[in-house]
Amino acid sequence: MRSAPLTRRLPGPGQRSRTTPSQVALAWTTLNPGVTAPIVGARTLRQLEDNLGALDLRFSDEQRAVLAEASGIELGFPHDFLARPMPRQVILGGVTIEPRH
Repeated sequence: MRSAPLTRRLPGPGQRSRTTPSQVALAWTTLNPGVTAPIVGARTLRQLEDNLGALDLRFSDEQRAVLAEASGIELGFPHDFLARPMPRQVILGGVTIEPRH
């Protein structure tokens, strides 16, 4: 399970024995502005109570940095290739679109 080692490395809440991997995962998910409500997959009352413990969990800036690094996804090919200057020049012909202000 990828989340278990992460919670042990996490300073503060992740090191407390009463904080579970599911609580860290749910609390981290709720910090994503694109998530309106995390999906709780509790099958028992005990699991539900454990998951609800995520509502009380707060992360420091250091903890958020650890979580962001650990949850990063390498896109790999072709994304890495297309981000290089030469393919971008060939594909876009040097055209850039300025954002609206």
